[in-house]
Amino acid sequence: MNAYLKIVSKIGIPVAGLLALSACGGGGDSGLGNTVGSHSPTTVSGTAAKGLVKQANVLVCRIVNGIPEADATCASGTTGPDGSFSVTMSDGYTGPAMIKVIAGTGTTMLDETTGTYIPYNMTMRAMVPAVSATTTVYVTPFSEMAASAMGTSGIDAGKITQAMTTVGTMMAGLGVDLSIKPMMDLKNNGSDPAMLGQQANMVKQLTRVMMAAKYAGSLKDSNGAACNATGTSTPQQIACTVNVMASVMTGAATTDPTKAATVLAALNAQTVTTAYMPIIKADGTLAMPMQSVDMTSTTTTSTSMQAAMQSAGMTTTAAPSTVTTMMPRMH
Repeated sequence: MNAYLKIVSKIGIPVAGLLALSACGGGGDSGLGNTVGSHSPTTVSGTAAKGLVKQANVLVCRIVNGIPEADATCASGTTGPDGSFSVTMSDGYTGPAMIKVIAGTGTTMLDETTGTYIPYNMTMRAMVPAVSATTTVYVTPFSEMAASAMGTSGIDAGKITQAMTTVGTMMAGLGVDLSIKPMMDLKNNGSDPAMLGQQANMVKQLTRVMMAAKYAGSLKDSNGAACNATGTSTPQQIACTVNVMASVMTGAATTDPTKAATVLAALNAQTVTTAYMPIIKADGTLAMPMQSVDMTSTTTTSTSMQAAMQSAGMTTTAAPSTVTTMMPRMH
């Protein structure tokens, strides 16, 4: 099942119905007419991570006649300490949407390699094929890749679906899945070790992005300057790297093969030895202090991950078997 269909499943929209919607242009052409008859509010919730993004402005923008509406009329919210957000569409909008996570005053993001928060000075986006009563979306550098493929017009559910599939296919070797939460969630997935493993893997791959931004001289901006050029700050390096990743997409179904190869080589070259792992505890709060997971070997990763899970409240009885199931999901 591809990332799009997994998200459809999470949202709760019948697949056949949504495919029919896509065949009719995804609802983009009818603009703001895509609302439920009673105007029951719809909600877009999720997490923003590169790593966790705190106190960012979140916009949920309707796609009107194939074009994202102006920022001033988008529904809005703010990310919390755990990177989460929830934005209500009071008009009951049910069409495709673009989610933007925009830097504001005091916005920070987690550096997974150090466990410290650094300034977040960019915008990341994600696409939703169809908003529903409760829609979940995760905004990361990988979702930004799919959003960058939209262009400035002609956006509909079908185009969004295709772009998400293209990104998933390109990043399959790293286990990247746009429908997976980019942090471990013991509240909602504590009894699902396979899902926890996928979530931990998303954190690991975001750590690769952080490392590539700092250390991969092959990643260069539009002027040919290395993202990690002397004198650049870590936030600048990250913003540059996210832009380089996005530039791989030449369309919803196509990528630039040279750029794709460069990005994949840069990511695969990073050996993640340590990652600070954000974990939502069973009570819904972010486990603090955040635990560092030693990934230098399978044995140390297992031991370190168990300790992190126990620190977040998992029992000493459950942690070993949970981590054993998690490990094969981490690429």
